Amino acid sequence: MQKIPFTKMTGVGNDFIIVDNRADILNAFDLAEFARHVCAPHVSLGGDELMLIEPPTAGGDFSMRTINPDGAEVKMCGNASRCVARYALAHGIAGARMTIDTLGGPVFAQVEGDRARVQLQLTAPLDLDHRLDVAGETYTVCATQVSGAPQAVVAWREVARAPRAQIHRLGAAICHHADFPAGTNVNFVEALDRHTLWQRTFERGVEGETLACGTGAVAASVIAATRGWVDSPVRVQVLGGELHVSFARQGDAFAEVFLGGDARFIAEGVLLPDAWR
Repeated sequence: MQKIPFTKMTGVGNDFIIVDNRADILNAFDLAEFARHVCAPHVSLGGDELMLIEPPTAGGDFSMRTINPDGAEVKMCGNASRCVARYALAHGIAGARMTIDTLGGPVFAQVEGDRARVQLQLTAPLDLDHRLDVAGETYTVCATQVSGAPQAVVAWREVARAPRAQIHRLGAAICHHADFPAGTNVNFVEALDRHTLWQRTFERGVEGETLACGTGAVAASVIAATRGWVDSPVRVQVLGGELHVSFARQGDAFAEVFLGGDARFIAEGVLLPDAWR
């Protein structure tokens, strides 16, 4: 019976299935189909994403691949990169400071105890006044990309109290709007004070609300700073806990953008064939 070793980790409520694929243990698998099966809740292990650790591709300590529950491979995931960094340190793949190769570019990470901090980059200009018509209503959507991950940010008063169904309905409509042909994560945010945001996210590929989104927290923080709502550092409160974003800013230019938060080990074991059938 074939068995695939895995580790389950969570970063502020985002949960990930991590497989060390440096020895090509998944080379005979259709990875899209494998991810769709093993990420399914209730009938398999369940997770927000399947993360593969593979040999470096661009001079880093190793590379990280990110596959969504719908089977699509995306450029990277912020919270996953924090979990993968802690995994890599615990398993002797890298030291406490490391460089992770991703399709969205290099991610520089540092691990301290159960917390991991990663440096991300804005990889698209800030679009602060994108008007979007959705179901007869016009919304102002701010858009950018964080290390290649597309993000839309929408201001929403008392977002913490918004009905989940409403987050899902509007999030899905914006995510799959014709103006975003490749889809986008949709982050609904409210500034609570000069250093605090509340954020809820509809995630592309998951096709629903998740408990956190790290790249979304970065996008929300820099866009809120550009709007004059917050200053660095920013505490981003999400359903799964709290993330921390810091940055250096000169006008509308941002550098040294860091995302921090906890990264927890949940379980280790083996996936059995029924998990991916």
